[in-house]
Amino acid sequence: MTATTTAPTAQQETRRWWPVVRSVGAVGLAVAGLVAFLAWMGGAFREKIRPGEIPVSRHSAAGRATAVVEKRSVADVATVVGSVQPRRRTEVSAQLLARILDVKVRPGDVVKPEQELMLLDDRELRAQQAEALAAVTVAEADLLVRKTDLARAQNERDKGVIGAAEFARFEGAFKVAEAQVKRAKEAVGRLDVQLTYTKILATSRGVVSDRFADPGDIAAPGKPLMVIYDPAELELHADVPESLTPKVREGQQLTLHIEAADLKDVVGTVREVVPRAQQASRSVLVKVTLPPGSAKPLLPGMFGRVNIPVGTVERLFVPRAAVRQLGQLDLVEVVSADGFLSRRFVRVGPAMGDRVEILSGVAQGETVALPPR
Repeated sequence: MTATTTAPTAQQETRRWWPVVRSVGAVGLAVAGLVAFLAWMGGAFREKIRPGEIPVSRHSAAGRATAVVEKRSVADVATVVGSVQPRRRTEVSAQLLARILDVKVRPGDVVKPEQELMLLDDRELRAQQAEALAAVTVAEADLLVRKTDLARAQNERDKGVIGAAEFARFEGAFKVAEAQVKRAKEAVGRLDVQLTYTKILATSRGVVSDRFADPGDIAAPGKPLMVIYDPAELELHADVPESLTPKVREGQQLTLHIEAADLKDVVGTVREVVPRAQQASRSVLVKVTLPPGSAKPLLPGMFGRVNIPVGTVERLFVPRAAVRQLGQLDLVEVVSADGFLSRRFVRVGPAMGDRVEILSGVAQGETVALPPR
């Protein structure tokens, strides 16, 4: 028996290769699309600008007032920070253990000398005072008896009824009675003094800055109850680095700034340089007195700065009017050699009168233009 093979027809061949052709066509379309997208991103379908230079319009400096960037020798200062502190600060505390009945003042109140600040419970002391007064009465009555006995014994001694030894016994009893009276009166006086401690009074004029107790609390010796400071004697305490300490001396005048009190470039006097360095910060505490008459009230704890002169240095200056502000940037218009203006951004420093220091952006000898009038 012989096997026979039938050749595929054209229609069958087409059906066989159609999936392959369809797959290749989809891939080709995807590749063509990717190539077209990359060409579009690369700017193949946009008009290109030929390379070259675009002329920039320049303004002439004709008719404008100008000034030369000049170098000046100015004092070089180091700025240290500090805080406002009272020269006299009083911590009020009780001298006995008692319950607080009333607090007469609050933080911010101005107090005067001998003004009552707090009232303590005095009932126990009053009872002790009454007991001491009774003891004085008893001692005085005993003294009166001893005095009468001594007078009788002296009369009997003069008559020869008793001897010197017996008289000495009466005399000794009288002196003991005198001492008992004195002791009882001293106890009354001590209680009188302790009763004055139940009213805590201000010792000087000042302002209450803190209060640590309320009615019902227990006051104890050495326990702070409130803090009072003198607003007329405030100073700036600054921690000066050890390396700058030789530049500071007592009586030296230094400029200081306290922005919160509108004190700018005011002069203070060094009152004290504490002769001890702080190990943690490697600095020395310097106390500078503050001038009176600030626009705003000074308060302890306010932030301040002190300028300490350390020598001289050369700086670049231009007229303050030549510097313009553009947003948060500063710029000047520099006059070029051909008489045209070009803008240049600069970094400015502190102002000195009608001139301002330029930290970077211009060089000595360059010319800057002033605003047109």
